[in-house]
Amino acid sequence: MTRLAFSTLPCDGWSLEDMIQLAKKCGFSTMELREGTNWGISAEMNTQERQLTVQKFEEAELRISNIGSSVCFTGYAGDQEQLNQFQKVASLASDLKASGVRIFLGYFRNRRDHSVPAINYPQIVKSVQEACDYAGAYNVQVWVETHNEFATGRSLKKLLEDVDRSNCAVIYDIIHPLEEDELPLDTIALLGSKLAHVHIKDGTPFDDPLELSWKYTKVGEGQVPVKTIIQQLELAGYKGCYSLEWETKWRKELQIPGMSPDIVFPLYIAFMRDACQSLKKRGNDL
Repeated sequence: MTRLAFSTLPCDGWSLEDMIQLAKKCGFSTMELREGTNWGISAEMNTQERQLTVQKFEEAELRISNIGSSVCFTGYAGDQEQLNQFQKVASLASDLKASGVRIFLGYFRNRRDHSVPAINYPQIVKSVQEACDYAGAYNVQVWVETHNEFATGRSLKKLLEDVDRSNCAVIYDIIHPLEEDELPLDTIALLGSKLAHVHIKDGTPFDDPLELSWKYTKVGEGQVPVKTIIQQLELAGYKGCYSLEWETKWRKELQIPGMSPDIVFPLYIAFMRDACQSLKKRGNDL
């Protein structure tokens, strides 16, 4: 089980040492680092701080899969500021030996009846192209997450074709295409080899049909067919990590007793070990 990771998103306010200690205790091999001073790393870190961070991970025998930035392109004037920030994060990713930088596209909303501005698609393509060119100079990739107007394989397949950069890939957050009624098998078939990383989540639809986001649960307790998705990914030749993105930072339903990382992370490892046993019977391993 060398491909299990977690995002440090729920570790807001922790020291990097505490995050690493939890990773080792639970049995993770990889960490996905949220960028920001509250998460132990920052694009403003100096050279010595970056080198010390690399040393900590090497001593712990842990890998850094990617840097989770908050960069988001909408195709309007704010994209230039976002590109400036992206360039800083790409430099950080390179120095920390991470493979990619996560970005978002479009506008966030939780309800279908919440209106958002129309995206400027041609300019989004240009912004992603510029980000890829910046990233290429640092030998890292741009990882677009399945989110917002680009939550589905359908929308991202076209974007990838229009961007036309070899270092542009996708983070498959498995819950968001489902929220848009796209079946996992279709998402995987559409994105194929462009899937660089997977965010594992689980949840159930809210009773209100206007709620776009699902209600999150512990992995294995919701309606997301997580094990089936993993099997489909392995059959498709996916070689990246399966990263738990535990959103206590944003989700009220997770901000209750019994949902902290020290409780949930071991449960995730146990769930994935069970999934691994099923895969071994089919000749695969995580």
